[in-house]
Amino acid sequence: MVEPSWVFALNANELKENTLKLVEINDKHVLLIKKEGQLYALSNRCKHMGCPLSAGTLEDYVLRCSCHGWRYDIKNGEYLGSRDIALKVYGSKIEDSKVFVYI
Repeated sequence: MVEPSWVFALNANELKENTLKLVEINDKHVLLIKKEGQLYALSNRCKHMGCPLSAGTLEDYVLRCSCHGWRYDIKNGEYLGSRDIALKVYGSKIEDSKVFVYI
């Protein structure tokens, strides 16, 4: 089993403000979002039917799934319809103009 570690995802200039950027890291699809200078990293699969959230829309700090409209808070991954449902949230950071995700 691979120990969790910080893994390079992309160069920081590739991640634009208020956009969704899908990356694959160690066979995991991670959705990166930069909002007001803060970096967020979430699982790319909606908890409802597994639709890719990278096809969704960002409204303030809410990510809306394009398939059935499920909405998630990007700050903590919580589904806005129930606190018992949440996306996997990954640690993320920008260092030396590079984005790293803790996988």
